Amino acid sequence: MRPVIVTLAILIALTVSCEKKKTTHQGAIHIYLLSGYESYEPSSRINENKAVLEKEPLIHYTDIISYDPRNHTFKISASAQDTFKSRGQTINTRAFALVANREIIYTGYFWPSYFSSMCDWLTIDPIYAEYSGELTVQLGYPGLLDEWDIPDRRNDQRILSILRQDHKLIK
Repeated sequence: MRPVIVTLAILIALTVSCEKKKTTHQGAIHIYLLSGYESYEPSSRINENKAVLEKEPLIHYTDIISYDPRNHTFKISASAQDTFKSRGQTINTRAFALVANREIIYTGYFWPSYFSSMCDWLTIDPIYAEYSGELTVQLGYPGLLDEWDIPDRRNDQRILSILRQDHKLIK
């Protein structure tokens, strides 16, 4: 009887010690289109307190492969790239929000590089995303002008800490 108890105790100990470690995932980053927002006239600057997210993200965190903080570029999955292909020009000038842990970190517009009009807020070129699989977040289009005051939260610590934790941050 005693060898059975010892064997049983060993099996229980092995089972408990082989239990998978639970991940302590601290959040996620998603990119949503905005279904409603207000801008500060005459600027394109979005009032983030009035921004209304669509129900589902345009880009899910699982579709973000990596982020390079030096050039503010997200590498996205092929399925996320297909999202841009399927939406075509309907996404042009649409407002978006980058959300971390259900909190808007920054907003901007999908602004194609062939547009001749300027934008004094953050922009992502959807055509470049469609063909390259990269979302580069710029301060303004065609670039930051001296008279524009655009807060730069592209490397906000809330974003970087999530990406770092999940080994998606390029060093």
